[in-house]
Formats: sequence, structure tokens, C-alpha cells
Amino acid sequence: MDKKIVAILGGGLTGLAAGIYLSRNGFEPHIFEKENQMGGLVGGKIINRNIYEYGPHFFHSNNPNIVNEIRMAVGDDLIDFERTILIKFMNDYFKYPLSVFEVFKKMPKSLVIKAVLELIRANIRSIFKKDKDPSSETLLLNFYGKTLYKLFFKDYIYRVWGMYPDKFSPRFARERIPKISASIFLNKLISPIRTRFSKKKVKDFVENVDGRLFTTKMGYRGINEKLIDEYLKNGGTIHLNSEVNKIILNDNSVDKIFYTENNKNEKTGSKKEFYCDAVINTLPVTELINMINPEVPQDIKKASEELEYRALVFVGILVKKEKVLPVSFMYFREHSFNRIYDSSYFGHDTVSPNTTIIVCEISSSGSDRWWEDDDYCIKKAISDLEREKIIKEKDILETHVYRYRYGYPVYKLGFENNLEIIMNFINDIKNMDTAGRQGLFQYINGHIAIQMGFDAAEKIMDKCIIKY
Repeated sequence: MDKKIVAILGGGLTGLAAGIYLSRNGFEPHIFEKENQMGGLVGGKIINRNIYEYGPHFFHSNNPNIVNEIRMAVGDDLIDFERTILIKFMNDYFKYPLSVFEVFKKMPKSLVIKAVLELIRANIRSIFKKDKDPSSETLLLNFYGKTLYKLFFKDYIYRVWGMYPDKFSPRFARERIPKISASIFLNKLISPIRTRFSKKKVKDFVENVDGRLFTTKMGYRGINEKLIDEYLKNGGTIHLNSEVNKIILNDNSVDKIFYTENNKNEKTGSKKEFYCDAVINTLPVTELINMINPEVPQDIKKASEELEYRALVFVGILVKKEKVLPVSFMYFREHSFNRIYDSSYFGHDTVSPNTTIIVCEISSSGSDRWWEDDDYCIKKAISDLEREKIIKEKDILETHVYRYRYGYPVYKLGFENNLEIIMNFINDIKNMDTAGRQGLFQYINGHIAIQMGFDAAEKIMDKCIIKY
């Protein structure tokens, strides 16, 4: 029997994992990636032979199967990584995880006492509270009280996301509050009370980092490249510079896709078609809906238009020093960037000796000045770094600006209903599945992206068996 051909849209971790799984199980996977390299968010950028990553990525997982997959693929190139963090707040630096003693020492005592009392009251109320929280703001207020909400959440969320917490679904607060919340240690003060009187388990508001932490001399890109080798060794095919434009449905089943193969030596790309037995999508689900032909019903299209992604802008700076930051990465509230990281802590090698790379991460709407003006980004980032006495302009060797349009899904109010409408439509297509951070509009780490790829591949295999 001929191998079933599966088109995988997007060459990030999820798409790559799906391809590996399919290639191991007698299928013929083809990955279509519009960029000139694989990896998506973990692929980084090669500029003047140095690696500039899309943020401080490292591999971690408590799933033994995923850990074993990575160990088998990467081998001795996998190295342990120790994460160290500083948070700038109230004109001082705090270590993370936060220490009770450090906070008491550095913050006004009256403010701390007020926050603790509000937190205790809020937690006692939450034990007996049965109503659902209508927004992230109410959830945070009900759980942490006004003082901590204003200090640690309200303004920071606005700076990163461009919206205040009252515009976010409560799911946002449950899944994605940044790891700078001082309320973690305060919450521990009353956790015995909560445990004793409430049977309902309350999840941490901070995304967990599970298991040992790993990186390579090439950062997460090194892991990604080993997975690419595994995929190609198993007979998988990669189509780089290939942007999928249309997905043709026939009798509610994918028949073929159209894509543009772009060549840097040609002004316009060549249009091509590709027949396949199934499709796994890992591109932003909003793009997927726009590609489907015949056009989707108006309610599906409208639901898709309501979903938004937050864009990311990165200013990478090659510095004439072996190490710049006192820790691997730092968070800020009042600067152009939300966080910065020093590549020397991640085991990265730079081409020039005695140098390191500082990367500043800036949130963007995708249509603001940050997105359009490189000089503005560089000027603001360097000015803020100098203000913090982190670098001096004389030590800067290179500066580069690079961007990622679909950085994070925005969990604004009502997004769950719109997403459900879209997913119900996609699930009804006989030989297609969607997966990954972009494809499922979901916050996930790298190890979850890999597992999603495996799961999507298994689901498509089952659909192909039923269909054929």
C-alpha cells in the first residue's frame, strides 16, 4: 500500500514533532515553512554567524517520554542550565523566587502589612466564593487584594499586553501571569488555611517550569537542529521558503494545498500545488481560516477576526564583554523592554572571543512604532540599558532588530466562545487537525509543543485509517 502523504503547515517544534512521529509510522510527511529555516520561535536568527534567539528559551519537562526523545536526539550536546532572575521593582532589584526576608527588608513595612492583611481577607473570601470571575481583574482582586493587584499586576500587564486586566478573560490570569509576582510567598502564609477549609485545588497563577533545565551551545536552536536531523533521517521532506496560500476542501475533506515557493533571486515566487491525504496545521489558526477554500461561513470568519496575537520585537546587541548581566535574565516595568537576557548564561558560543549577546524583548501590537522603526527600537533599548548601568555604548559591537508577529495569543474577554466556534468547524474536516501554540491559540512551553505534535500525528493516522 502506498504511503499516505501528510502536509504539515509550519516548521516549528509542533510541526517537526508531528513529522517525526509520522515518518516513524510509515507515512510520508512534508513540512511547508515560509521562512528560510525551521524552528519558529525556537529557531532564532543567524546574524553574522552569531545566534540571536527569540527570547530566553530552554528545554524542560517532567514527561519522561519527551525527555527521552530529546536525550536520544541531542545526546552529549545537551547541557544543564541554571536559571537565575532579577526583577526591577520600586527602584530596587529582587531575586526570584522571591524571599520573604528580602521583600520585608526592601519594601515599606506599612505596605507589606497592608498587603498581607488584604491577601488573608481575599483568600478567606475565596474559600466561600462560588461565583465565577468575569475577568482577570476580578480574579486577581479576589485572590490577592487591591494592594498586590496594583503593585504587581495591573500596570505590568498593560505594558506587556496593551490592555488592562479587566479586558482579559479570567483564563489569562490562571495561565499566564508573569513570573514576577511577589504574592507567591505571601500566599504561602495562608495556604494551610486554604488547604484545611477548601477541598477545591487552586492552580498557581504562574506558569510552572517543570523538571531539569537544559540548553546547548547553540541554545534551543541546537535541540531543534538535532530534531531536524532525526526527521530527515526517517525520510521526511522539508519545503523551505514555501508559504501556503490555499487549502482546497472537497466534500469537507482536504484535497490539495497551493503554496508559493519564494526564491531570493526572483522578484515573484512560483505558484505550486500539492496533493495530500491529510493536513496538520501549526500556523496561527486565524491564518488557517483565511486559507480554506471554499470560504468558510461568515460566523467562522467573524470568530476568527476576533482573535488577536501579541507581536514581539527583539533588539539584539553584541557586547565586547564575556558577561554583562548579573543573572541569566531580568524583568523590568518602566523601560522599553519587558525583559532582557544574557546569552553567556545559556551556554551560547559567539564567533568573536570575549563577547556576549544581550537581547531586549519588547511587546508590540504589530502595527505600532516598535514594529516599524528599527532605529527607534535600538535607540530606546540602548538608552534604557545605559540608564540601568548595564552597558556602555563604547562596548557595543553590533545591534540588530528582528521580529516575531505571532508571539502570544491574547486571551481577551470572550475569546473562548470564538475559539470554540472555530475548533468545532476544524474538527468536522475529515482529514485535518490543528496543533501547537499558534494552531490551538494556547500558551504552551516547548515540551508541550512536542507532545502536541505527536498527538496530532496520531490523530491524523487514525483519520487516514478510517478514510481509506
